[in-house]
Amino acid sequence: MIILKPSLLFIVICFCLGVQGQNRDSVDVMRTAEKFLHAFNNFNWPVFHQSFDDNATIFYPEWQFVRRVSGKKAVEKTWLELFPEFADTTNTSKMNITPKDVFIQLYGETAIVSFHLGDGIKRLSRRTLVFVKKNNEWKIAHLHASSMVADKEN
Repeated sequence: MIILKPSLLFIVICFCLGVQGQNRDSVDVMRTAEKFLHAFNNFNWPVFHQSFDDNATIFYPEWQFVRRVSGKKAVEKTWLELFPEFADTTNTSKMNITPKDVFIQLYGETAIVSFHLGDGIKRLSRRTLVFVKKNNEWKIAHLHASSMVADKEN
């Protein structure tokens, strides 16, 4: 039988609760990211735009948006310019964003989800979603998108 001093017992309990919280948070973050991508793939604007924090920022991979876009209203305006399908209620087209090498990092009330898109042979896109937890909901605080193309000699 192991007897723990009260202070050591408290540390063990806090550690176990912290690990359980991290596991639950990582599942919640993954579900939130999947919900966001599902909404994106289906051009579901109500769900898509609710994924962002009011102070969200984005780096888009498009040259015409070479600078950081800041604030939810500016972010939404830019999304609607890039993807007018979101505003078209008769739209039936779909996208096929399929993340590869998904990696989740948790830092308290902040989570980073990074992944790749593309074949990784001639083209590779990278995405990073930074989530913040507010009122028990995970929202995107920052999205970074970049794409790379192999040299034409390859």
